[in-house]
Amino acid sequence: MSSWRNCNCQQCRIRGLMGPALLITIGVLFLIGEYSAYSFGQLAPIILIVIGVILVAKALASSEGHVGP
Repeated sequence: MSSWRNCNCQQCRIRGLMGPALLITIGVLFLIGEYSAYSFGQLAPIILIVIGVILVAKALASSEGHVGP
């Protein structure tokens, strides 16, 4: 098991949000694509924005109490 999963610092907790946030974003984009004039291809750059926001939040979070390898 990865060491970041055993860690309880804020950076590791935010890193753990990457997968769920991307899945929710992709689902919402497909839903918007079905019920609006926009297609998924037009909305796909939002995925990169979500990734960037999570990476910035991770970089700004405290690493106090980090359990390293």
